[in-house]
Amino acid sequence: MAHPNPPNPLPPILVLDGGLGTTLEANHSCHFTQETPLWSAQLLIPSYHPHDGSPSGPDVLLSAQKSFVAAGADILLTATYSASFEGFGRSGFDVGTGEKAGKDREVVEKWMRGAVDIAYEAISSAGASTKKQIALSLGAYGAIMSPSQEYAGKYDTYHQGLEQLRDWHRERIDVFRAEESCWGKVDVLAFETLPLAVEVRGVRRVMEDLSSSSGESGKRFWISCVFPGLEGDERWRLSDGSTVPKVVDAMLGRREGEAVPWGIGLNCTKVEKVEKLVLDFEKEVRKLLDRGEIAEWPALVIYPDGTARGEVYNTTTKVWEVRERGDEKGDGEERSWDEEMEGIVRRARERGFWREILVGGCCKTTPVEIGKLRGRIDGLVG
Repeated sequence: MAHPNPPNPLPPILVLDGGLGTTLEANHSCHFTQETPLWSAQLLIPSYHPHDGSPSGPDVLLSAQKSFVAAGADILLTATYSASFEGFGRSGFDVGTGEKAGKDREVVEKWMRGAVDIAYEAISSAGASTKKQIALSLGAYGAIMSPSQEYAGKYDTYHQGLEQLRDWHRERIDVFRAEESCWGKVDVLAFETLPLAVEVRGVRRVMEDLSSSSGESGKRFWISCVFPGLEGDERWRLSDGSTVPKVVDAMLGRREGEAVPWGIGLNCTKVEKVEKLVLDFEKEVRKLLDRGEIAEWPALVIYPDGTARGEVYNTTTKVWEVRERGDEKGDGEERSWDEEMEGIVRRARERGFWREILVGGCCKTTPVEIGKLRGRIDGLVG
């Protein structure tokens, strides 16, 4: 049958930033432990200093984000991946529970919105000639648990259903929507590292609710999942066992009350998995198009980890552990991360399906890796 939407021969490519938390550790002497449950959002607290004699948290964060802009990132993700009332509560702030606000709730909400201002300042101060975008980073519910569960997906009893996860994500989004001066600076919402198909659908329900209740249909969003498995078929599944067909259906399948994301993809996943996963994603998106469930190709969003030696993050100890070697060429020579990513993007671009391609890095990718990737992408698009 004729394809309803002919492939775009040259989809545009945008470069995302890298792993903010691991960059703060590697380049800015930050150290995150169980005592800092907010991860990079810890630096939103003005009184927090990563170490004795260091600038304040927000100043350190601004410096880190400026370095990604200088490296050539087109899109900055805010330092809100793990920002949550639960995390601030475990950090000693009285945020209250449910509808009952604690004495610190208002200031905590101000700090969370401050992440958008910091990203905006990082972009503005660079005086870039091309438009940069701000993506509001919204991690999975599992990212705010202790130990974190965005890889394993073992959620507590109160956050396992679609409506429960919808409500949790809505509460956090509403913090940023509360002030137009903040919300207006957000170009796209990034729902990241989702380990469960039910959470993917909960996010879509949130975005449809926002569109229906306030007419905010113009706010784009992407959904990216994590594929953490290390062996066999588990490498190509979410932690809940969802296969790529089920994942793509959860992301894009036509259902009443669920908004269609502008972009889909993966993050926080080992780079050697990305090629096959992208091809599998394409196969399933084509099926949805042929069935008429969607009208056009979404954007592809890929930002895997920058691990080169098979490092795996231990969510309990918050330490990266080497368990196996990274990806290698047929001759045994290891590929660099940026070389691997350039090849994946080049081939996806040549196939011409995706509306746009967004490529960047997650954990263990610093401005150095993003700068190298920027150079390769510039060479690719000419």
